Amino acid sequence: MVNSDQTLSFDPIGPDEFEMIGKTFQDEPQKRALSRKSEEAEALAAKLINAYQPGISDDLGLSIVAGLS
Repeated sequence: MVNSDQTLSFDPIGPDEFEMIGKTFQDEPQKRALSRKSEEAEALAAKLINAYQPGISDDLGLSIVAGLS
């Protein structure tokens, strides 16, 4: 049960944002010669989505996050 004093926020990832995250996801495994179905690629996808949600919302920022893994 949600306390009436708490506000839930849901900001879905839209098609444009999803495309940007997807492009970064496609580029980075190619640079590393990873299979897109590998555990490392799955971890990268989760990392990109987790980085996008709190505010890293541009190609450069996502590329930097991807390069840190």
